[in-house]
Amino acid sequence: MAERWFTDEELAELSRPTMDRAIEAIDAGALEGAKRLCAEMKHEWLMLHDLMAESVLALISFVQDRLGDEGVAEAWTRTTEQGWKRHHDAIDALPRKQLVPLLAATWRAHSASGVGEHPGAFTVTEDDEKVTFTMNPCGSGQRLVRRGLYEKQGYGRTREAHDWSYGRKDFPLYCTHCSFMNESLPIQWSGYPLYPSDPPDDYERDPCTWYWYKDPQAIPERHWRRYGAVKPERGAAA
Repeated sequence: MAERWFTDEELAELSRPTMDRAIEAIDAGALEGAKRLCAEMKHEWLMLHDLMAESVLALISFVQDRLGDEGVAEAWTRTTEQGWKRHHDAIDALPRKQLVPLLAATWRAHSASGVGEHPGAFTVTEDDEKVTFTMNPCGSGQRLVRRGLYEKQGYGRTREAHDWSYGRKDFPLYCTHCSFMNESLPIQWSGYPLYPSDPPDDYERDPCTWYWYKDPQAIPERHWRRYGAVKPERGAAA
């Protein structure tokens, strides 16, 4: 008879959420065990996060190989319309202050608890007109660059400059989805960019920056001009 590797109790424990186990350890006064579980949990998401980010990059690089830059734009447009528009509409309906902690939670998840190679990190600042999220590095697209995966795996960059590559040739393909998701398609849907953004000038040094304006009318006109769009007058219908 083959050796049994685990007891039924051990197998049941493997399927339980780590946070539940950590809370139970705290309630039981086992603080060192709780700290160990919390440290372990920081790494649980990283592998899946990085696998999915690189898989998206590999897929959009395949699209470019078959259909060129035009195919990339078509693919991002179709997938963003199908998968993101309902989230855009829900975000657009929220009180704007309420969105700040939600976006921070998104970036905490993207940063994978600050673990891994070139760990994701971001800061949040506020001034009179906006809240600014400064990622250095962004936990997904910028880490793909800093980890050298474009060179190691031969992933694609834009072959020409486009409005959806922020006017830049050789722009990392993964990051082009942000142009569709944050700016160009939201402008078509609601009249305004959702998360007006500025990508890094130098991916090895500079941050990626997202802005959340307290009043959408305060968003600078340059975020429309990139796409040949016109910023609506206050009160104008989208």
